[in-house]
Amino acid sequence: MDRIGDYFVRRLVGEGGMGKVYEAEERLSRRRVALKVLRPELGRSEDARRRFLDEMTILAHLDHPNIVRSLASTEVDGELVMALEFLDGETLRARLAARGRLPWTEAVAIASDVAAALTAAHGQEPPIIHRDLKPENLMLTPAGVKVMDFGIGKVLQAMRKGTTGSVGTLAYMSPEQIDAAPVDHRADLYALGLVLYEMLAGRPPFASESPRQLLELQCTAPPPPLPDEARAGLPRGVERLLGRLLAKAPADRPASAQEVIAALEPFAAADGAGVSAPSMTAVTATGAVPATPAITAAGSHPDLPAQASPPSPPRLDTIALVDRASAPRQIGNRRAIGLVVALCLVVGAATYVARTRWSGGERAATPSTAPATATP
Repeated sequence: MDRIGDYFVRRLVGEGGMGKVYEAEERLSRRRVALKVLRPELGRSEDARRRFLDEMTILAHLDHPNIVRSLASTEVDGELVMALEFLDGETLRARLAARGRLPWTEAVAIASDVAAALTAAHGQEPPIIHRDLKPENLMLTPAGVKVMDFGIGKVLQAMRKGTTGSVGTLAYMSPEQIDAAPVDHRADLYALGLVLYEMLAGRPPFASESPRQLLELQCTAPPPPLPDEARAGLPRGVERLLGRLLAKAPADRPASAQEVIAALEPFAAADGAGVSAPSMTAVTATGAVPATPAITAAGSHPDLPAQASPPSPPRLDTIALVDRASAPRQIGNRRAIGLVVALCLVVGAATYVARTRWSGGERAATPSTAPATATP
């Protein structure tokens, strides 16, 4: 069995732009961990190394149920190594790939968990900004959502200082990140809006095969309306919040992640239903591409026929009922014609009865003027 420092490596789980991820076991405690070994170039810059270690110190004290826990950080043979908690679940990207768009109740529950993680991170001193929030960095577990890779964006930014390159994934970057303008916590809120839109619509709001055109859309184009099927039953409050999250100017977005939580609270499921996934293969707390075939959200292997997941039970939503009740009522053509005909029949019958009664009364009240004839 291979060994990295104090950890026995069981298998390679995935590999991404930041490095390799292994399922490992801590030598003394026998605790299972996700071991992330960063690429050597991240450790060659003294400034990047210092920033990374400072960030890991903060993350080590950032204990929140919706953020993957950093268990330890060390250096082995010149490489920086992070030991993270090992999670059972799937990424949001895997769920979207398997199921397409999600029910709005499930999307709201996931967004609320992410906003809670952002509230904890943004409330640190100094604030921790994710800078690369996307479905690949959101792990869905039976206990809720776990946000991964906090602080990595800051390390990449340190590595790229002096260049015009922006940090983040193009499809989930805020306009200010693209313009290399100062970035604060509201960049994460914009990314959360992009993720929420994709969960509701089954596709991102902006897409193009041309990176240049995609940048232009992110910076200037208003988000397209949600598809009709996504808007069906969607509370207006959620749609209004989505528009604010996707505002191009940071000042037009919600002021904080806590404000997002407050806006979503009336619509969030009380039991958090829809966030956790069925039993599936354990996936580590990283956004790396799996090295082996993963289990889909329905619990099936991607090479086998997909099995339909059971439909979610209906959920009574008071706000949605109020929205529905306040909406203008529409009556179909056939029903309208039927109502008009019925009304005409009722009016006609009433008129006939009234005229009949009036005519009968008039004949009874008028004396006969015909001459009387004598009987023989």
